[in-house]
Amino acid sequence: MSSLKSISNVFFLHGIFLFFALYHGFAYSVETDQFKAEVKRLEVLKDSNLTSAIEQLLKFQPLLNELSIKDKLVYFQLLSEMYVDQSQYTEGKRIANQGLQLAKQLASPSIKITQLLYTRGFAVESLGDIASATEDYKKGLEVAESLHNKAYIAYGLINLGAVYYLTDDYQRSLVILNDAFNIAAQTSDEELKGSVTSELGILYSYLKQDEQSTRYYLDSYNHFKKAGKLLFAHNSLHNIAIHHHANGRYQQAIRVFQTIIDESKTVHDNQLMYGVYSGMAWAHVDKEDSNPDVGYEYLLKAQKYLDFTEQHGAVLQFYMNQAFILFELKRYDETLASIAKAEEIFLSEENLTTIQSKNYVSLLNLRANTFFEQKTFKKAYELKSSVMLQIEAEDEKEDTLSIEKVRLNLESEQADLRNKMLQSQKSLNEAALSEVKLANEEQNIYLMVSALVALAFAWLLVKLLQSQKKLKVATSIDPLTGTANRRSLMHKGNKVFSLALNKKIAFSVLMIDIDKFKRINDQLGHSVGDQVLIQIAELGLTMMRKTDIFGRFGGEEFIVFLPKTSLHQAIDIANRLRRSIDEKVWQIVGLDLVTISVGVAAMQEGTSTDLASLIKKADEQLYCAKAQGRNRVCG
Repeated sequence: MSSLKSISNVFFLHGIFLFFALYHGFAYSVETDQFKAEVKRLEVLKDSNLTSAIEQLLKFQPLLNELSIKDKLVYFQLLSEMYVDQSQYTEGKRIANQGLQLAKQLASPSIKITQLLYTRGFAVESLGDIASATEDYKKGLEVAESLHNKAYIAYGLINLGAVYYLTDDYQRSLVILNDAFNIAAQTSDEELKGSVTSELGILYSYLKQDEQSTRYYLDSYNHFKKAGKLLFAHNSLHNIAIHHHANGRYQQAIRVFQTIIDESKTVHDNQLMYGVYSGMAWAHVDKEDSNPDVGYEYLLKAQKYLDFTEQHGAVLQFYMNQAFILFELKRYDETLASIAKAEEIFLSEENLTTIQSKNYVSLLNLRANTFFEQKTFKKAYELKSSVMLQIEAEDEKEDTLSIEKVRLNLESEQADLRNKMLQSQKSLNEAALSEVKLANEEQNIYLMVSALVALAFAWLLVKLLQSQKKLKVATSIDPLTGTANRRSLMHKGNKVFSLALNKKIAFSVLMIDIDKFKRINDQLGHSVGDQVLIQIAELGLTMMRKTDIFGRFGGEEFIVFLPKTSLHQAIDIANRLRRSIDEKVWQIVGLDLVTISVGVAAMQEGTSTDLASLIKKADEQLYCAKAQGRNRVCG
């Protein structure tokens, strides 16, 4: 009996173990199947209700241990992507790191590794770490290439193309994004096509190619709509609105921004909505019937979304926007407070890009203008002088970079030309050696061919010299007005100043500024502002002598160097120019009157030892003319 009882106990225990094992396996299977089905549903849901999708995906967190490694990677990849889409970049980065740690247990590469690397890369890029983002994009691209996955190869190229235009490497960006475009064109993936055309639109916007930029933005919007990606489609609409604004089409920009606001009642992205309301603010400030009060209301609406986005640079952009709009509202103390907050962020950056440097100079210029409006002229003048030096340094840097690129291209062309000529010469020499015994007639033909080659080389040399001449002209002429640019002005000015100083002859400087030029741009558009600059430049050139040096110093400022001209004579010249502009009949709708203010300074023996000091004196006199009510000459 005891043995039978013992046997029955063993069978009973085995039965219990078998029951639990079967039950656990069944439960595991149900959970796995449920998870896979839920993932498919959530991938659709996140395009319409991102917050709800995240909440529902997080319910699977307690069951993670029951899932396979591949399913866990799906979980981490989808969750990190959702957080990034919601602009929660720190959390997105953390979840992606968890997924990448788990991926180390895989026996072979998976496309999920690429997706996690791209997601982490975008998160750190948005947090301002461009170098780490680039590294992640390259690693992800390597995995995609090893798996021959065309779609994710294209996404990797798109990510890198964006990084390159953000770091001013436009040529490399263009090549890489075009490669991605060609890959996307071979697929039926509308989301992929939308992504690459969106980035091309941004790149062409940087390159000032407005028509191409608009075309790509519209293509991007249509592709995302077809793919059912409303959030991404809204990003494309946002780019279109910004493009309208940049080209002075403020009402069109407002309509597009409003479309995004209306459609985003069911689905929205904090980062995007911040940009939309900021855009609305500026459109209302810049439109013809400018309304800074309404603009500021929209900016405060934008601020509500600022706390929910970790986008690098968003806080800085807000304070800059706030400072400029407060200036328009004549709330000058608050303007200076916002400038101080923005400047603190600028100074915390290690290396500023070209665009960031220009924005910083604009901020300093705003502070100088604010001091001027507060009647603290000394502070305004000192800061304005500093701003001028920084602008000159930036212009010099841009000119150098531009010349360097063209120079490298020319050197490359020259190297190719030399190689071709050497190859040609080598062929001719070999032919001459093998045919040394030919008759005189054949030798004459050879000589004629040699002469033709020499003529061709001479022609190429002439074309190269012409190209170099055109390059020299291009780097010394302001492209809008056709007058000398700042670089050329300073080069020529220093020469004539040194000559005047050595020979002890008279020399004067006129510093000219168009009064209330920003109002012309804001009310009538930048195209009208450009016409004003062009016509004033034409008028100035006709009134100057051949020996005078006239050109655009920057923005709405012109400068004139007057050799053999005393202070009294320079003031007369300045007044003649001022009256001519004041009395000019403008054939532009909405533009009745344009005036200028002029500061005059003359070289005085023993006091003026360099041109920069003399320009500084003329600029000081220009501030004097502005302070006395504009449309004046001070000297």
